[in-house]
Amino acid sequence: MKIGVITCHNVYNYGASLQAHALQHYLEQMGNEVEIIDYNPWFHRDRYNPFWLNRKLKDKRAFLLKYVYPYRLYRAYRNGMFKTWGRKSPFDHFTKTILHLTSKKYKSIDDLRKFPPMADIYIAGSDQIWNTNSENGKDPSYYLDFGSPKRRISYAASLATSTIAEGWEDFVKREVEKFDYVSVREKTGVALLNSLGIGNVEMVLDPVFLLDAKYWNLLSEQAKCGKNIERKSYLLLYDFLGNNTQMRDFAKMISQKNGFVIVSINDLRKSEYADININNAGPLEFLWFIKNASCVISNSFHATAFSIIFRRNFYTYSLNGHNNSSRMVDFLSMLGLTERFDTADLFLPEIDYEEIGRRLESYQNRSKCFINTAISIQ
Repeated sequence: MKIGVITCHNVYNYGASLQAHALQHYLEQMGNEVEIIDYNPWFHRDRYNPFWLNRKLKDKRAFLLKYVYPYRLYRAYRNGMFKTWGRKSPFDHFTKTILHLTSKKYKSIDDLRKFPPMADIYIAGSDQIWNTNSENGKDPSYYLDFGSPKRRISYAASLATSTIAEGWEDFVKREVEKFDYVSVREKTGVALLNSLGIGNVEMVLDPVFLLDAKYWNLLSEQAKCGKNIERKSYLLLYDFLGNNTQMRDFAKMISQKNGFVIVSINDLRKSEYADININNAGPLEFLWFIKNASCVISNSFHATAFSIIFRRNFYTYSLNGHNNSSRMVDFLSMLGLTERFDTADLFLPEIDYEEIGRRLESYQNRSKCFINTAISIQ
C-alpha cells in the first residue's frame, strides 16, 4: 500500500520531527511504501528566517524595506534566533536522512489540490495539526482536503486544547466528517469532536509509542553532541519558551537536593540558571539527553513521552501563555501520573514503571489495532 502522511515534520521542534519519523517507520514495518508529504506553508517558515513576514504584509514593499525588515532582524537577534542557530543543521540532517519525503514540495492547499501526492491512503498524522488556536488547525491541508485517495485516516491528531477557536466549529466539523477513520491523541479531543456530532472517534497514543524503547535507544546513539557529559549525573531541563519561573524554582530545588548538574536544551535562548546550556541539539541529541538524564523537567509533551519510554524520573509543567495543557493532563491522567504535573512537591514517590508499562501496553495494543485495521481493510 502506498501511503502519504501529512504532519508538522519540519518546524525545528523535537517532538514534531520524532513523531513524524515514528509514524512513518511503523507503517513501513507493516510493509507499506510511505512518504511524508513535504508540506511547508507560510506559517511554518519563520523559525530560522529572520526576514519572515506574515503574508498579509507582502505587498507593501517600500514599507517593508524601510521599517519591517530591519525590525525583524533586530527581533530575531533579541529573541535568540542566532544564539541557537547551531541546532538548525542537525534538524536539517535528520529531515534529509531519516524522514522520507515526497520529491515535490508543497507550500499551500492550492499546490496540494493542483498536484496531489499519488497514494492509496492519506493519513493526517499526529502533533497539533488540528489546534485551531494556531494556523495549523485552520488549514484545510491538515484535514486532507485534497486529492482522491481510497481512504482518509487521522492518526493521533491533536486538537491540543479543550475548546475549538470561536467561529471555527463548522469548519472543523465539515473537514473531519470527510475522514473514513478518525483517531485523536487526547480524550479531550474525542469529546470535542463528539460535541460537533462526529462519532466513532478513537483515542490512540502518540506515534512515538508505536516503537519500543530498544529502537529509540539505538537511534539515540547516533547523536553527535553531549556525550562528554557524565551519564546519569544531570537534571535535564527543557523549558520551551524559557520563561517558566515555577520550573526554574523547582529545578533549582531538585538540583540542590540531589547534587545534579542542570543541563538545559535550548530552543530560543539560554537558561541563566543552568550549569550547561546546549544550543545545538537536534532530534537525536534530544533523545540522548533524555535517555541519560537522572531527572527530566520540561513543559514539552514529547519530553514527557520519551521520559516514560526511557523510564526516567520526570516532572511536567504548563507552557506559559498557551492554552494547550489538556494534551499533557489527559496523557498523564491516563497513566495515573497527574501528580507529576505542575508540582512543587520534592518528595513524590518513585514512578512504578512496571505498572506504567502494563497500562501503556494496553493503550499501545489498542493504537496498533486501530491503525492496522484502518490501513489493511479492503
